Amino acid sequence: MRRFVDIGANLTDPVFRGIYRGKTVHQDDFNCVLDRAFNIGMQKIIVTAGCKNDIIDALELVRNNCNLFTTVGVHPTRCNEFDTLGDPETHLDYLKSVIMKNMNKVVAIGELGLDYDRTQFCSIESQKKYFELQLKTCIRKLSYHYFCIHEIVHQTLLKLLADGGTSCFGGVVHSFTGSAEEARQYTDLGFYIGINGCS
Repeated sequence: MRRFVDIGANLTDPVFRGIYRGKTVHQDDFNCVLDRAFNIGMQKIIVTAGCKNDIIDALELVRNNCNLFTTVGVHPTRCNEFDTLGDPETHLDYLKSVIMKNMNKVVAIGELGLDYDRTQFCSIESQKKYFELQLKTCIRKLSYHYFCIHEIVHQTLLKLLADGGTSCFGGVVHSFTGSAEEARQYTDLGFYIGINGCS
């Protein structure tokens, strides 16, 4: 049997509980989803948490399952959270605290990065600012791997990653939509490439 690790499962999404656009469409089949995944060779699943609410929900999901883990970070489209939840330093302290208290379940910082395809949710300036803040504070100081999103921003993302001196911690450049040469530039820095089905 093949063995897999899903490194970017959005299991906090209500669709896994049968709720679509706020309406219950079918019974909660979350445990059946997990059972099917594990029965076909999935060994571990990393739940993606990209905002404060996701982090709370993800930690609850993974707490009692030895095959589930989570990320902690702020997704580029949710970076306004740094300003709307108080001041950025307080929110960053919250993220660091959650990571330190849950080191047995938090396996990466993320999903963080740049997503210029959906700037209606968060401006490019805010994305860059809070991506760099998370890189410098969470990754460098805590020496964690990270899960980084790449949406049509190759040169900017590559420069920030290379300048940040974070490649030694490893990570995944997810939602990769670039060329083979661009992929090589990331792998040369020590990153893995993640490809999804919706970009």
